Amino acid sequence: MHKASIQTILKVIFAAAILTWLAKSDKLDLSLIGQVLENGPWALISFALLVCSSFIAAIRWSLILKTKSDKIHIKKIYPINLIGQFFSTFLPGIVTGDFLKLLYVRDSDKNLKRSFLLSTALIDRIIGLIGLLIVGGLSSIYFYSELTVLSPKVKPLISFNIMLLLGALGFVLVLFMPVRIKIHVIELIKVFPIVGDKIASITETFWKIGESRTVILKSIGLSIIVHIFAITAFWSLVHSFLHVNIGIKQLFSIIPVGLISIAIPISPAGAGVGHLVFEELFKALGQDKGASFFNLYFLVAISVNLLGVIPYVLWKKKHTLKEAEALESE
Repeated sequence: MHKASIQTILKVIFAAAILTWLAKSDKLDLSLIGQVLENGPWALISFALLVCSSFIAAIRWSLILKTKSDKIHIKKIYPINLIGQFFSTFLPGIVTGDFLKLLYVRDSDKNLKRSFLLSTALIDRIIGLIGLLIVGGLSSIYFYSELTVLSPKVKPLISFNIMLLLGALGFVLVLFMPVRIKIHVIELIKVFPIVGDKIASITETFWKIGESRTVILKSIGLSIIVHIFAITAFWSLVHSFLHVNIGIKQLFSIIPVGLISIAIPISPAGAGVGHLVFEELFKALGQDKGASFFNLYFLVAISVNLLGVIPYVLWKKKHTLKEAEALESE
């Protein structure tokens, strides 16, 4: 059996095991789905916010791509990004979806090299993470007093958010390092056997993109907006079930930690893992039903990712998973 297929089966089993345990222990309340649908247009509002979030994320990636190509346009990048989201959600790992969408981008400009395309996908994800860490860190600082009165368990989360914020700002500074220091770092990376030259090539391209400070800073700003929309989408689904002392302000400090946990492709689309993490996060706020809350968000997010089927079906030239795997192994 193919290695990727085995990984998929194991991830599905892992996610299913967690979800089964949560359901049997009454931590996963599926009745909330019906209640949200009965409470008015909140599910639709959440869906619209996540669609907007997806569109802004595509704009961010197009900015990075435009540092090397003048043939890139958002009207192509947005459907390509949706295709990547769809396959990243339902395939073994997040990488497969990335490589597939890179093939479509290369169709737009044949002069774009593999190392550049890989670097744009990587830096786009890193900038997305930086935006998330900034949102979580700044909100934790600004709402510190309001958060700490909720529960003693919140303080470690706040400290964690602030540490991550400092790390994110440190990374941005590294991205803007003087060229002479970057040259020395590249030479050191090349010393590593077998993978040294490849890593050095990607790192060098990564830093060249970073030389466009305006693009990087705009991309970080767009990332912040992306996550504000996502957290607002989460709040719109669960606000009617929250305790009176927990509002959207508190969620801006808590939700980023949960979203970081599902960024690693341990299970399909974070299923199971996200449910478990959000259960514990909301317990820290003195609120139950965390797994059920994430389940609502998870279902809406999956619905948005399903939109990627439309451009994939309508696209004239379709790329296959074998082509994506070939690009990965080049």
